Amino acid sequence: MRTLALLLLASTAALADEIDLSQRRSSGRPPSYVLRVEGGNEFAPYGRVGGSLSWLTESLFEFELGAGGGFPGLQAGFAVRRLFGEGQYLVTEIAIAGNSRVNRGAADADRYLSAGAAQAKGSLWTDLGVGFEQRSDLFDLSVVGALVLTTASLTPKWCVHAGVGFGF
Repeated sequence: MRTLALLLLASTAALADEIDLSQRRSSGRPPSYVLRVEGGNEFAPYGRVGGSLSWLTESLFEFELGAGGGFPGLQAGFAVRRLFGEGQYLVTEIAIAGNSRVNRGAADADRYLSAGAAQAKGSLWTDLGVGFEQRSDLFDLSVVGALVLTTASLTPKWCVHAGVGFGF
């Protein structure tokens, strides 16, 4: 009998822990920080599969830092974005990225540098891109296409990267 009374009391106490998530953000401002899972082609700033953390300022400038797998090697990058619009944004991006093991942009014969080579390993590149970003209370969706300029070649390359994130 005591157990039944204790279960009945515990179940009514659990009802008091209800939280109203519709009141999460009253200002209507998009989240300042977003943790995003990213994917893209070989020149994507955060690897073929990676992640990034972005910070959005009051003036709609976004600073983003991320890393991921370049297959092979670690691919890491830093991007500065300017957002235009409200909620659904047009994005312009400038980024610098690099890979620790593969010389992206080099000819196929010189692409994978051996461990004993006198050349420096890895490579750096910059991108200038345009895209779309949807930033709401909880979720973020981003797609960017960019022109890539590498340190290994004067021939412009291209890049596409996209991500899905959680804002806080």
